[in-house]
Amino acid sequence: MPVKPFKKSPDVSFDDIDYRDPLELKKAQESLMREQFIKVEVLKIVRKALENCFRVNGPNAHEECRNLANRYLDLLPESRAQGYLGYQRNDPSK
Repeated sequence: MPVKPFKKSPDVSFDDIDYRDPLELKKAQESLMREQFIKVEVLKIVRKALENCFRVNGPNAHEECRNLANRYLDLLPESRAQGYLGYQRNDPSK
């Protein structure tokens, strides 16, 4: 059975919507939440790969896994799911 391709819903920005239209507002909120959850899942995948690298390499893990550790540290600050209310309330285009 062939696998159907994943249908990606369109990305909607808070900059492009009319705040009085509840459907557009909901689409923008869901789009922002989806982006945040994707960042969180990428961080989880990198962390799991880093844990596996440490387990496999043992004593040499600090040298062998340095690139994964640096990637994890780069992703860490921007990977929090903060929700949409803070962005929506402070949207400069309103």
